[in-house]
Amino acid sequence: MAARRTRTLEKLPDLGVRQQRAEETRAALVEAGTALFAEQGLDGPSLDAICERAGRTRGAFYVHFEGRDEFLVAVMDRVGSEFLDHVFAPPAPGEATDLASTVARFVTAASRGRYPLTKKGGVKPHQLLEACARSPRIRARYVELVRESIARLASAVATSQRERLLRSDVDAEQVAAILLAGVIGAQTMIELRVPVDLAGTAAVLLTMLSPVS
Repeated sequence: MAARRTRTLEKLPDLGVRQQRAEETRAALVEAGTALFAEQGLDGPSLDAICERAGRTRGAFYVHFEGRDEFLVAVMDRVGSEFLDHVFAPPAPGEATDLASTVARFVTAASRGRYPLTKKGGVKPHQLLEACARSPRIRARYVELVRESIARLASAVATSQRERLLRSDVDAEQVAAILLAGVIGAQTMIELRVPVDLAGTAAVLLTMLSPVS
C-alpha cells in the first residue's frame, strides 16, 4: 500500500508539468493568432500560418480548440479584456475612473494603433460583423464585450456626474450606449476612409455633456 501511494505521489509532478506545457501551448497559439490577425485581418492568416508562428502543430491546435471560431473567441477574450483594462484603468490607486480620463485613454490608444478595429492592416469592422453573422459563439462573445464596455462607460459617466463634471439630468447608461455607438460608427467611417478627428469629436462630446453654467 505504501509503495503504491509513493508511486502515485511520484506522478503528481508529471501532471503539473503536463498542465503547464498545455497552458503554454494554448497561450502561444492565442498570442500567434493575436499578432497575425492584427497584421492581416481576420480572414488573412491560415491555420497553418498560426501554428507555424506559435511553433506548434495542427494536432496541438485541435487539442485546445474545436476550430477557428472557438480560437477567434479566445483571441477576442485576450485582446478585448486587455484593451478594456487599459482604457478603464483608474488614474491613481484607489481612485475611480472618470469619463474624461477614459476618453483620453481611448483616443490615445486608437491614435497609436492599439485599438484593434481602427488599426491599419488589422481587423476590419466588416470582418468582425461577418464573423458574428456566421458564428453564434463569436456573436455572443462580442455582445458580451459590448455590454461590458457600456457598463464600464456608465460607471465612468456616473463618477463624473457625482463630481459635477458632467450634467446630472441624463441617464449614465444611456450616455454610455450613445458613446459606444459613436465609437462603432467611427470604426465604420475609418474603414470607409472618411476622415475622423477622434480627439476633436471626443472634445465636442464632453462639451455637450458638461453642466450648463
